[in-house]
Amino acid sequence: MDVKWIELYFLTGFLKLFLFHSYHSTDFEVHRNWLAITHSLPIDKWYYEATSQWTLDYPPFFAWFEYLLSTVAGYFDPGMLEISETPYFNRATLLFQRSSVILSDILLCYACSRVFRYVKTVGGGKFSDLDVKMMLTASFMGCAGLLIVDHVHFQYNGFLSGIFLLSLVNVASGNIVWGGFYFSVLLNFKHIYLYCAPVYFVYMLRVHMFHDNKFLGLDLVGLIKLGGCVVLVFAASLGPFIQHLPQILSRLFPVQRGLCHAYWAPNFWTLYNLLDISISKVLQILRLLPKSGVHPLMSGLVQQADFLVLPNISPVHSATLTLVALTPVLIKLFKNPSPGQFLKSATAAAFTSFLLGYHVHEKAILVILVPYAMLVFSDVEHARDYYFLSFHGTYSLFPLLFEAQEFLVKIVILLMVHSFMSITLSRMYPDLKLNMFEKLYLCGLVFHFLAAEVLLPLFLPHLEFLPLLLYSAYCSLGVGYSYIRLYTAL
Repeated sequence: MDVKWIELYFLTGFLKLFLFHSYHSTDFEVHRNWLAITHSLPIDKWYYEATSQWTLDYPPFFAWFEYLLSTVAGYFDPGMLEISETPYFNRATLLFQRSSVILSDILLCYACSRVFRYVKTVGGGKFSDLDVKMMLTASFMGCAGLLIVDHVHFQYNGFLSGIFLLSLVNVASGNIVWGGFYFSVLLNFKHIYLYCAPVYFVYMLRVHMFHDNKFLGLDLVGLIKLGGCVVLVFAASLGPFIQHLPQILSRLFPVQRGLCHAYWAPNFWTLYNLLDISISKVLQILRLLPKSGVHPLMSGLVQQADFLVLPNISPVHSATLTLVALTPVLIKLFKNPSPGQFLKSATAAAFTSFLLGYHVHEKAILVILVPYAMLVFSDVEHARDYYFLSFHGTYSLFPLLFEAQEFLVKIVILLMVHSFMSITLSRMYPDLKLNMFEKLYLCGLVFHFLAAEVLLPLFLPHLEFLPLLLYSAYCSLGVGYSYIRLYTAL
């Protein structure tokens, strides 16, 4: 990693310092509690501790990451390492946790430098060094979504995106074993990336098949190296917890939380929910359905909720629909195992799981944007589609910042980063233009924002869930359009 990337890391890190004292969500206490758990208890107790409601529910590598942070946290404030039922907060805790997110972003910076070298190698000098670096900065190190989710709301998605990028760029470069290593490590940090596992499996298997002068056409040595690498990573992660795997799995996959999160992710199930709400209201007016209070789906709570008219959706239903939608993608990848097709398929897999997955969080839109950003350097259509999705996908994260002091912050982050991105893309692709629908949709965000953030809270303050519903509904239309664009371009 050359000095220019280090300079960019410090530049973007300096800008993130201005967000230190902004609002932080309950995820701040979640990670504080995980510091306490991993510091105070033996590892066989980590996934059983439940003094606080914010129990450890990430894979073991992330637990070890929290443990490493805890070895330093005590120098800032030993109190943050005490397990407690109630939240713990002071300035020292804020300083440490905010700083740890910024410092961990160094891995994302390194990954960007690797992607830069990859783009320059395969691009044949199509883009200037400055434009590639600016685009990678806007897409990752200064990503608007990461600024909102990690540096305001509070999470550690930056360095995880870095590991994901390292995996993608190694696979695309032909370094399959290293790509498999990084992806295995990633899965043991955060299991949401299982979305892309089928694509990795199909691609890695396919590139080891149909080789001349190989037994049955298989590159057995390559498969053994890859398989051994993956097994070793999972053994290192799960080995110390082997007797507690059922408990870990129950924490990682809590299906009792229901189909949708408290704030519905803008996906297919948002439209399904709205259809059930609309039909039930009509039937109640016609007296064909008993009148009730607030629809169960609009409680704003993380819980199982029954549909009043449409069939209930179980995890099995959701997984089946996801697999059906993903099958054509996997078949095409198997037939055409090229690096470009791999990146498209990884994006499509993340996108399909976001649209049809069970209990999807709105923040999962960031998983889609990582492989999609690499497609920006392939052609103008992917660049246009990425920009459109990045803009309205970031906008869909606005409900995470609901306090008045962040009203302007989220607007500035969205417009600043995407203006920077737009200028860069206009130099990379002078003929890049949004179509009429895309322009109208983005213009509609202005009226949507005024309705959801100003008018509804002002005139209908008792309907607290309505602004969230408005966000989910409008953004799901944009997400659905972007998905169709990507799917038809595979």
